[in-house]
Amino acid sequence: MSATPAALIGKREKRLALLSRILRWVTLGSLLAFVISATALHTLGYVGPSIHALCPYGGLESMLTLVTVGTFLKRIVIGTFILFGSTVLLAIFMRRSFCGQICAFGGLQEFFGKIGNRLFKKRPVMPQKLDRVLRYLKYVVLAVTAAMAWITGELWITPYDPFNALGHLADFNELLTSYLVGFIVLVITLLGSIVYDRFFCKYLCPAGALYGLIGKASPYAVRVEEDACIHCGKCSRACPMNIDVMNAKNGKVTSAECINCNECVNVCPVQGAIHTGYSKKFRIHPIVATILALALFFVPMGIAAATGSMQLLPNKYVGLPWGSETYTTEGGGEGGHEDEESAEGEDACETEETEVSEATEAEADEDYVPINGYSPNDLRGSYTLAQTADLLELSLDELYARLGLPSDYPSASTLRVAATDMGMGLSDFKHQLFD
Repeated sequence: MSATPAALIGKREKRLALLSRILRWVTLGSLLAFVISATALHTLGYVGPSIHALCPYGGLESMLTLVTVGTFLKRIVIGTFILFGSTVLLAIFMRRSFCGQICAFGGLQEFFGKIGNRLFKKRPVMPQKLDRVLRYLKYVVLAVTAAMAWITGELWITPYDPFNALGHLADFNELLTSYLVGFIVLVITLLGSIVYDRFFCKYLCPAGALYGLIGKASPYAVRVEEDACIHCGKCSRACPMNIDVMNAKNGKVTSAECINCNECVNVCPVQGAIHTGYSKKFRIHPIVATILALALFFVPMGIAAATGSMQLLPNKYVGLPWGSETYTTEGGGEGGHEDEESAEGEDACETEETEVSEATEAEADEDYVPINGYSPNDLRGSYTLAQTADLLELSLDELYARLGLPSDYPSASTLRVAATDMGMGLSDFKHQLFD
């Protein structure tokens, strides 16, 4: 016998379901805002992470390159590997929860999907046969991009990547030249998401394809209790990936397409008819699922940050505050605010001095063997001695010995201050490390 009205969820459960959806949307919106604003800093010539550093998929490509040619991909920093590791960990324990709960680009598509809900009384549906074929495209993209990273040793997908184009919106000229194809794919993705939810996730995302494959081994899943289900179809209609949740085989959603967003769980009107978790008995409320997904994703990064390993900035900007001007051209952006900065007195003078010294060092660097991938020109005067030792992977004792500093000299002092105390110019002082 089907569930009776007495089994319908109460006001408390409805409030919790609403809270769960709000928490997910706030998370997606916040991370999207972070990605756009942080990468805008980098694009416009300020200190900030590049879009490559914030894309976990770059970690996979760089790992493949490391295996084949023994070097990391350019533009990929250690923090990107940790991001990738966190997403893999999340896929093992909670399938594609990264896609449904955390991914900024996925969230952007869902926001556009909400626009589609308002524009269309009834959303168009992709023909089933065509939809089934198109969903395999993302596995082709995964294979091709992984193979090309392996073969070329480069971020081959960069010019065609819509997420990369999103990270360059602040520089429209570069967007229409270097990343034109990616920008076109971005526009198609967003327009496509108005018509069909999560357009890129369904058909083209290589990262989603990878997490879907890894997640197949996870016991975590959405489960439907057939005895309690009233077959209203709300769960299937709510799914942004168009999975027929209500008719899941053996009452368990095992499709690699499921992004574990819990929308199906939150719209179910019957108490206990649908849930997420590791078994029928080990159920997890959607709010707890979101919190658990965030913990699995952010805790490894927090540990890395605490140990000084969560680097998202290019090597030459490590130690500099986000948002400060670089006075260099990188990724098409220019820190060209000299007139404004000149009014800030000492800071502007130090920046000009750095520019002159770096120009001189660029020629001299050719005569020095890099330490841990760094040359004298990569070390800024604002770096502390402790930071410099960490970057070069030297002990403080060895660093002090190379620089001729007394053992009790403060490690919090900057290279510029230390050079002044030693009566040397900054350039000559830094080059001592590489003699």
